[in-house]
Amino acid sequence: MWLDALLQTFIDVAQSEQTSRTIRIICTIFISILFLIGIVSLFLLVFVIEGQSLFRRVAFLLLGLGILAYYLQFLKAVADRRKRAKKP
Repeated sequence: MWLDALLQTFIDVAQSEQTSRTIRIICTIFISILFLIGIVSLFLLVFVIEGQSLFRRVAFLLLGLGILAYYLQFLKAVADRRKRAKKP
């Protein structure tokens, strides 16, 4: 529960225009590392570990795809914020 709140706080700070550029970059890198570790772990569970049922593999695959979609949404929000900041 507290990890979700902490992650959401980092996401809000990374997307905020009121924080310094350095802090936003650090938060974006931290969030990217966490997301990539989660995505890779779930896909490894699906494709590498033997002896799991098909239902369990599908569940891990769907979780991995959901995290990937959420990560891409986060990156799009960060990129859109950068585009707005560059316009005069």
